[in-house]
Amino acid sequence: MPKLTPPVRLGDIQYLNSWPVTYALRKGLVPGDLQVVSATPADLNRRLLTGELDASAVSSLMYLRHQEEFVPVPGLCIRSDAGVHSVLVVSYQPLTTLKGRTIGVSNQGATTPVLLKVLARHRQLKINLETTPLRFPEILQEYPAALLIGDEALQASQSADGLQWWDLGEAWNQWTGKPFVYALWVMRRSLAESRPAVLDQLKETLAESQRWGREHESELIATMRKTFPFEANFLRKYLAALSYDLNDKAWEGLARFAKEAETAGELARGSARQLTRTVRPELVEVR
Repeated sequence: MPKLTPPVRLGDIQYLNSWPVTYALRKGLVPGDLQVVSATPADLNRRLLTGELDASAVSSLMYLRHQEEFVPVPGLCIRSDAGVHSVLVVSYQPLTTLKGRTIGVSNQGATTPVLLKVLARHRQLKINLETTPLRFPEILQEYPAALLIGDEALQASQSADGLQWWDLGEAWNQWTGKPFVYALWVMRRSLAESRPAVLDQLKETLAESQRWGREHESELIATMRKTFPFEANFLRKYLAALSYDLNDKAWEGLARFAKEAETAGELARGSARQLTRTVRPELVEVR
């Protein structure tokens, strides 16, 4: 594979859910002319928009809001087809008592607050969201409930002190019957169009890194345990609940989310229709 000159600047989500795809790449276990930058989803979104990054994993809402600026890396996303324990509303109070209350929202993500608004709207649950830098468990000292994502949500799901939670991925699947796409890998459209081979090379490099992660799961989990406070069986079940295939089923889920977010006023009118033109329209039913 020819070298990329200059190397592509690739953003990498700091959360566990990206490890099966990018760990081997970050550690140099597969070749790739990439400069990998790890950060939170919100920070990666910002850096990609300003041109500090050439490509990145980004929240699905970020992609939907900027479809004209980004090209998806074919075949790759981060999704769940049911509950996954890494996108949770948590509270020490019964969740049915939260109507009219203000929920603290981690400032690390963009998609999940909109997902919560969409689900609350569907269930006719009027709630207020307030973004905060507070983290778990301190966030629950200031708010009756909190929306947590990523490793914080996983930590909360392991709590044994009476904490209750609502898994938004599970709620979405029960309502729509479709997967929820949390993030996908994209490249700036200007780069993809001026250097088409770069997008193909990035796709191949990420796919090779993912293959390594799939073939060395035990090694990957052992390394995760050195950094994160989770047992091996928990990590194995968590990874099994995730899927990384940006296939027809995933596009259908993303299209449904685009429609619901547009209806809720969180996406510009026409965003869902624009997405159906991005992929083959016959594969995506926006209902």
